[in-house]
Amino acid sequence: MLRWAWRMFRTEWRQQLLVLSLVTVAVAAAVAGASMAVNAASLSQDKKGNAAGRIQIDGRDPTRAQTDVAAARRRFGVLEVIGHTPVAVPGSAEPLDLRAQDPGGGLGRPLLALRDGRFPLTSTEVALTDGAADRLSTAIGEVVELGGRPLTVVGKVENPADLADDFALVPLDAGAPADSLTLLLESVDRSGAPTAAPQAGVPASSPSFRVEVFGNEKNAVVAFVLIVVTLAMALVALIAAAGFVVVAHRRQRQLGLLAALGATERHLRLVMLANGVIVGVAAAVVGGALGILGWMVAAPAVEAAAGHRIDRLALPWGLIGECLALAVVAAAAAAWWPARAMSRVPVMAALSRRPARPAPVHRSLALAVGLLGLGMAAIVASDPNGDVRPLVLIGGLVTMIIGLVFAAPGAIRALGAVAGRLPFAPRLALRDLVRHQARTAGALAAITLGLGIAVSIVVLAEINEYRPDEGNLSSRELRVQVAGDQHDALDPNLAPAAQAQLDADAAAIAAAAGSQQVIALEVALNPATRDDNAVVEPVGVLRPLDHGYRGVDQPYVATPALLAHLGIDAGSIDPATELLTSLPDHPGPLLLVDVSVRPDGRERNTAVQQVDLSDYSSAPRSLITEHAMQVHGWVTAPAGWLVESATPFTPAQVRAARQAAAGAGFTVESRSAQDELAALRTGSTVVGALLALAIVAMAIGLLRGEAAADLRTLTATGATSRTRRALTASTAGALALLGAVLSIAGAYATIVAAYHGQLDRLVPLPLAHLLLLAVGLPAVAIAGGWLLAGREPRSFARQATD
Repeated sequence: MLRWAWRMFRTEWRQQLLVLSLVTVAVAAAVAGASMAVNAASLSQDKKGNAAGRIQIDGRDPTRAQTDVAAARRRFGVLEVIGHTPVAVPGSAEPLDLRAQDPGGGLGRPLLALRDGRFPLTSTEVALTDGAADRLSTAIGEVVELGGRPLTVVGKVENPADLADDFALVPLDAGAPADSLTLLLESVDRSGAPTAAPQAGVPASSPSFRVEVFGNEKNAVVAFVLIVVTLAMALVALIAAAGFVVVAHRRQRQLGLLAALGATERHLRLVMLANGVIVGVAAAVVGGALGILGWMVAAPAVEAAAGHRIDRLALPWGLIGECLALAVVAAAAAAWWPARAMSRVPVMAALSRRPARPAPVHRSLALAVGLLGLGMAAIVASDPNGDVRPLVLIGGLVTMIIGLVFAAPGAIRALGAVAGRLPFAPRLALRDLVRHQARTAGALAAITLGLGIAVSIVVLAEINEYRPDEGNLSSRELRVQVAGDQHDALDPNLAPAAQAQLDADAAAIAAAAGSQQVIALEVALNPATRDDNAVVEPVGVLRPLDHGYRGVDQPYVATPALLAHLGIDAGSIDPATELLTSLPDHPGPLLLVDVSVRPDGRERNTAVQQVDLSDYSSAPRSLITEHAMQVHGWVTAPAGWLVESATPFTPAQVRAARQAAAGAGFTVESRSAQDELAALRTGSTVVGALLALAIVAMAIGLLRGEAAADLRTLTATGATSRTRRALTASTAGALALLGAVLSIAGAYATIVAAYHGQLDRLVPLPLAHLLLLAVGLPAVAIAGGWLLAGREPRSFARQATD
């Protein structure tokens, strides 16, 4: 049987060219797309290099900085130091990072590469990135002045993990001052603690470090790509199934002869399955090679778009192997359906090439309901505590897809119930779909999956779009800030005249936007931070962790003007309250922490009072009371202004405010419009509709090609071109309508399972896009079928031969 299947594939490969080409293109796209997706992801390399975490410390006091570095080395073991000093660039408002780094350091090696010349060796030499050289208008061999000292440019460097990172590289000098130091740690656990016990000699008063632990986004990217490839291969399998049905129908007489010679149903299924595996292996080999070649061609463009260097041979071989295996499985699964159907055809019916009677659908419908329920349960179980389990999620999605496949025959059989009430041509078209249920079900399942992916994207984009009470700001609010680094702009000792000038500039920006309501925002600072050269950071709201803290929000001082604007009665505040907030008190308590003095875990509990504030991320959500300011001895510093209007700001008003802010050295933040989500909804709708129309066209070609004899008979009995057009248009419209209905139902079933705890997010519905698919797509399919059909057969007597 296997030899016969191989010989039939070799002799009839042209008849399977459509299926073979389809799977090959899918494999090539999957391999190239997986390589692009995994390599384009930054994977946090621009921050970490080969490190597991990092610590940022202040370096303006060299003695204290070296003490902290020594303490960190004793506690965490191997680490690498990188110094950062911002220096002014003539004619530019943005400073340049003067970076002191050892090019031979193992942890930071991925963050530094030499492009031309050599690395600097002495304190009078420097190497520049291309962007820095352009800003300084210099080249190798010339002398530039940075930070008040002349330096000779000896090389061109770059950060391979972030090509937009512009800096000037100088040799690492342990005694040279730097504004800040980055300590790259070789190993830390996920909580930020060292993986090994602290080394002997660590004093009890060792400072508490705020460790940033790097995650591994690569696993998430690989899981996402694997989900996409799984869905794509399932779609390919469904489309290929329709092609294999046609191949099986062409071989029906040959299979009948095999059965007459004594072949069992198992032998007949083996022939078709072997054919599917052969097609899958051939497509995997050719498609894999084409995909890798396509990746090599597209790699420069991906590198430029991703903004970091990519090794051409750094391919995700494991993921590519999974894509190739999925292609073979998809082709075999596509051949299984017709193999199962053809093996059950009686011998005489196979020899006479009569179409098989449509199989009962009650069992497939029951199986479809069970699979859909099982798939929804798996999707619910894939995210028990906010930590997605990719394999369970993929299993749930695949089960949902199989359930929709088994639901397709029942949907087609439902056409028979309405066919009797229609005119001749539509009635004949619908009954023809039911008569050829096996091949029609494969095409319908493919249309359903293609549209289901598009509908899912549309609904997910709608779900993730900000509601009126979500986002960064309300549509009636603008946030104005001084341009530049936030910490550098904070000054608790600002002169009254300077403060008045800032307030006047903010009022002018608000007036340009047509508003007169301006509320000053102030943060709390430790007045001692300027004296001991510590990093100037405002007091923050944090939650304690096992080995540190997690920042939650930036609180503002509860000034009388801000309280009045937010509608909070000062008399309703408990005198002992330190923090007013709308943030939940779980998980873990909320603490007001002065991060500039490096919290050591001994902060006393903060007296918190819940109040009704907005949920906008850039608006005040937490307020520090006057009581807390007095108890801790904190002082206020200006942090910005909140501009509010009685009506939503128009795009013209926002542009006017930003123009006024640019002239005064301010920035303006407005409500995020999320234009990318609107574009995603529209794009997915168009792509899904085009994909569905392509599948409909292919299915119509297969169905009408197999019904060529019937069409010749109709034409011979007097059927006009209008009848032939109506046949094709009715077939196309019925497939498109059924596919749209099933896809919307299946997509919403999947999303309801994924968002079972947030069902309110599913409202409002994206009605415009759903109606476009449910109504517009069938209309376009009907129009296309009418326009492209109607040609009279060339011959009325010619019969197809084996």
